[in-house]
Amino acid sequence: MNKKAITPVIAVVLLLMMTVAAAGAAFFWITTIQSRIQGQIGTQTTESTGQARQFQIISAECSNASPNLINVTIQNVGNLQIDAGTTAITVTDNLGQVIATNISTMESALEKGDITTIRFATEALTSGKTYGLKITLPGGAEQTTVCISK
Repeated sequence: MNKKAITPVIAVVLLLMMTVAAAGAAFFWITTIQSRIQGQIGTQTTESTGQARQFQIISAECSNASPNLINVTIQNVGNLQIDAGTTAITVTDNLGQVIATNISTMESALEKGDITTIRFATEALTSGKTYGLKITLPGGAEQTTVCISK
């Protein structure tokens, strides 16, 4: 037996070194991909947050004259257009109890900076009483305010 070969000890050491090298390469590859994906998600979140549909309530008037009307004047202060469509208002009393939920239609889209008034017909309002209003526009933008019935 004059054959020369690798001893079992050297073979085990070589196999362990190859295993450690493969594990290190896999760790490096996975962390690189994870960092790249995390960065892309962060960028997308920043872009979508910066382009929110937002509006500001300029005024809200509650009238208990016949018919009972709530007029809400709003302005688009976001970066995106607010589409025309169904708008909703939830009216609450001074205890926070919902007393009415009404639907109206916004006839035209609101571009950035545009102002419009939305009219809601509602149930009887008591003169001099304060009501909470929650307005929800197409696209999910919401704002709350109060009005005193006249």
